Amino acid sequence: MKKIFNRLRGKAVLIFLGIALILTGVLSGNTIKGLQGNARVINYTGIVRGATQRLIKKELNHVPDDGLIARLDGILEGLAKGSSEFDLICLECPEYQELLLEMQGEWTEIKKEILNFRNGRAGDLLFSLSEDYFELADRTVLAAEVFTEKSVQNTKYALIYVNGICILLAVCSALSAFWQDKRRRKLDEAEQENKRKSEHLSKMFQQVLTPMNEISELMYISDIDTYELLFINNAGRETFQCDEREGVKCYELIQGRDEPCPFCTSPLLKTDENYTWEYTNPITKRHYLLKDRLVEWEGRPARMEIAFDITETANEKIELQKRVDMDKIMVDCIRELYRNHNFSEAAFYVLEQAGKLFMADRAYIIVFHGEYFSNTSEWCREGIEPQKENLQNIPKAEYEAWFELFQNRENLIIEDVDSLKETMSEGYEILEKQGIRSVVLVPLERGGEVSGCIGLDNPPAGFMDNGVSFLEAIRYFLMLAMKRNEDEQELYRLSYQDTLTSFYNRNRYMIDTEELAVRNIPAGVVYLDLNGLKEINDMYGHDAGDLALKECARTIQKAVKTGMFYRIGGDEFVIICTGIEEDEFNSYVCELKDSFRDEKCRAAIGSKWTEKSNNIRSVIAEADKMMYSDKEAYYQDHGPTGRYRHYSH
Repeated sequence: MKKIFNRLRGKAVLIFLGIALILTGVLSGNTIKGLQGNARVINYTGIVRGATQRLIKKELNHVPDDGLIARLDGILEGLAKGSSEFDLICLECPEYQELLLEMQGEWTEIKKEILNFRNGRAGDLLFSLSEDYFELADRTVLAAEVFTEKSVQNTKYALIYVNGICILLAVCSALSAFWQDKRRRKLDEAEQENKRKSEHLSKMFQQVLTPMNEISELMYISDIDTYELLFINNAGRETFQCDEREGVKCYELIQGRDEPCPFCTSPLLKTDENYTWEYTNPITKRHYLLKDRLVEWEGRPARMEIAFDITETANEKIELQKRVDMDKIMVDCIRELYRNHNFSEAAFYVLEQAGKLFMADRAYIIVFHGEYFSNTSEWCREGIEPQKENLQNIPKAEYEAWFELFQNRENLIIEDVDSLKETMSEGYEILEKQGIRSVVLVPLERGGEVSGCIGLDNPPAGFMDNGVSFLEAIRYFLMLAMKRNEDEQELYRLSYQDTLTSFYNRNRYMIDTEELAVRNIPAGVVYLDLNGLKEINDMYGHDAGDLALKECARTIQKAVKTGMFYRIGGDEFVIICTGIEEDEFNSYVCELKDSFRDEKCRAAIGSKWTEKSNNIRSVIAEADKMMYSDKEAYYQDHGPTGRYRHYSH
């Protein structure tokens, strides 16, 4: 029987414990549900107040919110009758329900006033109604809170009756603690095992770090999200002269920046793929080939970067590119010198390209003439004052040492003008006034003689050697273009200029009269014939005749200040005046006729003015006809003997 009783007692404990647990659960559940319902009522009553306040502000700021009005209608209805939509109960508190009814009435008045305000009425009444409404809402919330507090007190007394059950639960807890202690011992054993494994992994980690620290390339690892520097190898620490510091950012140490690098490759990295790129580090001033990769470091994603120093290779690449660019520019310059027959334009193009290529302030050509030299062509970088006008007819004697170098076919390279202070004070002063700090001059040769030089002012030190090579290569083609230009000018002179008088010849006369016929502008024409030229040639020889023609040309130029002068035949001259008024032209003609009356040689003169040069041929013919009339009058007054005697004086 005892054994059976003990067995039943053991079961009764379990039964009573079960009943107690059920009762406690039901009571607690109902209590909690009621408290939750009360809390939601209090909460939504407060929400009504806050939402109404927000609505009034919007309306007064002319921002209508009909959706909020509808929601407030629903909440108030739910507070009064309960609502499944808002999970609200009907609070069984008469005081609360009475206040809630007042709130609904005032809410109706507020809605009406909102419509009136929207229709243009002032907002004072709406504001006043809202203030009363907010005070009423506060009292309503307080009533709900008081009712809930009473409910809590009732619940507290009810739970006292289940304390006995709690004692039993404490016993159960003691038993449970025993089993928990046993379980904890097992967990401690597992923790010790994990610690041993962790120490083993740490040793392995240090073994991995050893080769990372021994490699000569810079290597570091940073958190991909926070940019915190997690590891930097010995090469990196030596390069950036740092120790591992907790919290330091990779962009601070590696790049010297205050914020993440805009070119950071972290967003570009992909799992199991390397990202390769190049960059010149602003701190080390070295160029690196960079390999980035996503890794896991101490349980978090990180970016590992290895930097290979390729500065020398990059410099070689840059130097090669410079040579390619220099060769391309040289070819362009040679093409321009060959293509453009205007030497001034072609020379300026060459100087401009050379100046820009070698970052000089000025590029120029100096030409020697006798004991002097002059700047004949110059290019200046923007902001640099030209010196061409200041370098005209400079005595070569002041730069004798430099010209000795040129005569020996040597270049003049001055890396620092200050070095001339003691040895060549005059040369230093001239260069210093022009703002020249360094200069490169390469001699130009023609026919085995040095005829000038081409130079660069203030090229950077690293550009001087290449600048000399470029100028040495281009000078031959420059001299060819210069010689061609002089030959073309001489050919032009021979084709369009009378060698005896330096007047234009008949070829130029034909071209200019054709252009005048097209331009159709006012013009004056003088047709002049030297009297007695044949007799002079026959009696005194052609040298005397040439002398008479030269004298005639000088007389014409002296009398006519503005005009184009032509010798179109042996003793025939034409003068065409444009850009002047008819009165001024007639004055020139009178002065011309007076001049020949006083000269040893005499000339027949005819003149004609026209307002439109499209008939220039007819005008010239009229002037020619008038000249012949003048010539006939001259010969009527002078017999052959008198004529010859006139030139024998």
